Amino acid sequence: MIRQSMYAWCAVAILAAAKPAVAQTVPGAPPTPEQVRAAISSELPAPPTGFSWQLYKNTVFLKPAGWHEREGKPAPGTFPIATYATSPEPFSESQPFEMGLTVQVISATQRLRGIEAKKAVLLYLKPILDSHKREDFSIFDQKPSGDYERTVLRYRDAPPGLKPVIIHKFILANNVTDSMHIFTFESPETSWNENWEKYGTPVISRLQVIAQLPIN
Repeated sequence: MIRQSMYAWCAVAILAAAKPAVAQTVPGAPPTPEQVRAAISSELPAPPTGFSWQLYKNTVFLKPAGWHEREGKPAPGTFPIATYATSPEPFSESQPFEMGLTVQVISATQRLRGIEAKKAVLLYLKPILDSHKREDFSIFDQKPSGDYERTVLRYRDAPPGLKPVIIHKFILANNVTDSMHIFTFESPETSWNENWEKYGTPVISRLQVIAQLPIN
């Protein structure tokens, strides 16, 4: 679906191996996921011009108007990873886009593989770190944020025969909810600054993970 997925799926293979309160409509009964989603959607502020709000699994983020989108679901019996991607370019599994956003939601690494979500991030990143030189990385930062550990990574990717791209990843790992959320924005290196300012910054700076919502 996307070029960066070659590293993401490699990382998944390694893993496999090793907002607000919502009023209750029935006294005493917790709100349903549908009620929570409806409440969240109704309380979202107006999106910036040229964007709309996208609610995928338990994430909320901006989608640029007119962009194509595709959703990938794990096959029965495989590792639980859900993927959403959007780009101004038509794309498919066999025709990756050059510029776009990908959201990956990985759940149950602890329950299914005995690997805490925050440790699973390191396994996810290992193929990327191993396949690039130190000078390819312009940002690498990890810090705690409440129950989450936040990882920000930006690097240049230029395999032989392919156009160089810049890839920016924003990762949230939560041991309590046993989940990882990976947001990836990528663009050709030649147009990175323009695309990051116009699309990447608004999307990454406003995304949210709603812990109250189930992933599956």
